Amino acid sequence: MKEIRLYTWPHCPFCNNAKRLLDQKGLTYKDVDIYGNNEMKQVLAEKTGQHTVPFIFVDEKFIGGYTELAELDHQGDFDKMLA
Repeated sequence: MKEIRLYTWPHCPFCNNAKRLLDQKGLTYKDVDIYGNNEMKQVLAEKTGQHTVPFIFVDEKFIGGYTELAELDHQGDFDKMLA
């Protein structure tokens, strides 16, 4: 099983939606709370080009935020990525 890692903030609707989608699929993931950690958020923004949470990675490959995750799942590509 590939590692899924989310960098999130508490009370973030997009973060919660991403976690809900993964939970509904029965997937295990690591949730890293970066709220208040501006240095970590800056590092992730520089690495990914994205400036909003959540930052979602599968085996260290950045896939985007919730919108991208939902689209990959809708197209069936997320399951293929995890295979």
